[in-house]
Amino acid sequence: MNKRNSCPPVVMVIGGMDPSGGAGLGADIQTLAALGCHAAPVVTALTVQDTTAVKNFQLVELDLIRAQMQAVLDDMKPSVVKTGMLGSGDIVSVVSSMLSQRPDIQIIVDPVLSSNSGSSLSEHSLTKAIIELLLPIATLICPNIPETVALAGTALLDTLDIDECAALLYDADSHCDCLITGTHADSDQVINRYYRKGRKLKEWVWQRLQYEYHGSGCTLASAIAAGIAHGLEMEQALEQAQQFVMDCLQDGFKPGNGQHIPRRLCSETDLKTGI
Repeated sequence: MNKRNSCPPVVMVIGGMDPSGGAGLGADIQTLAALGCHAAPVVTALTVQDTTAVKNFQLVELDLIRAQMQAVLDDMKPSVVKTGMLGSGDIVSVVSSMLSQRPDIQIIVDPVLSSNSGSSLSEHSLTKAIIELLLPIATLICPNIPETVALAGTALLDTLDIDECAALLYDADSHCDCLITGTHADSDQVINRYYRKGRKLKEWVWQRLQYEYHGSGCTLASAIAAGIAHGLEMEQALEQAQQFVMDCLQDGFKPGNGQHIPRRLCSETDLKTGI
């Protein structure tokens, strides 16, 4: 079959709309397109932000979120769903309720609690709902260190044990893997740690780049979703997604007055599936 005439894997992305195009659904769509997938975006929030900060956000009505998801699920066959900004416990409840009826779909969770500039992108009910409702049905969660600490319910200390935090996120009733990214650590290297059932399986060490980047977490989670949608095993998907992100960051650009943006559509990284 001519590859250009075949249907690419469909990935539903659920998150917020960033008018700067650096993060959120814009980042998801670009990443998935670059990696040979079709993105089906479901909007949970409209944000007012740029490359410097989040100014405001408005969550979308629950019925409208539910209707967006149902429209895609009735018409297409997404093999993977990637969640980003969910914003409230009520939205998590809607999303998890609908996805729990589709065990054939793998779920990649980027637990967006705040922007890279530190601005909140959620209500207080969010972390509890993610732990109780979304993780039991998820395939992978990929928090940064502050998100890991918030989800684990621990204090951020100088002696913080990342392995202990990962163990706190593990639920014996779920099969959710965990990739904790070290982008927010105060070090010359970024260490990303991969856990299964609370036990560390592997870690990757990357040299920390010079700049701060807007949308790097969205890019990573969507790249992982792309790998899974193409049929890669989890560890291989994590490996290639991280390399894709590094390529995007190294070739990043600064269109505004704040952080750099990853250059997603010009990355030279290809998945081994031949795209």
